[in-house]
Amino acid sequence: MEPRWGELRIRNLSVGPLHGVPEPLTAQAPGFLDKSSVFKGCPAAHTFFHVDPHSLATMCKVGRENPVDLMSEGLDGLLRLHGIADAQVLRTGGCGGCQLSATCRVCRPLAKAYQEAKAPLNTYRQHGSEETQ
Repeated sequence: MEPRWGELRIRNLSVGPLHGVPEPLTAQAPGFLDKSSVFKGCPAAHTFFHVDPHSLATMCKVGRENPVDLMSEGLDGLLRLHGIADAQVLRTGGCGGCQLSATCRVCRPLAKAYQEAKAPLNTYRQHGSEETQ
């Protein structure tokens, strides 16, 4: 990357390697999953992004809709990612209608992937746990 883009790196270690299918989520060991605080927003595509080996940039490892082809668009294509990220959260239903959002530890796209994988709620939500504040 160009030096002007900086060296800030943030890594979300609770995100599994997803490639269009939810199977990796069921393979994660519940004892090792991060019991982080309640989700309060995500800077995906605003402060970081994901690029796969084919130079397709997406908002993150989970949100892979509408990738930006860096080989054809160049770095200027990255400027579209923040709009794609914001729209993807809304396309997946957002959190506003969810009665359990006050105890969720993950972003909406990841919660949707967990739901599609039929993962137990305690994998990504703090239901009745003492951690919920």
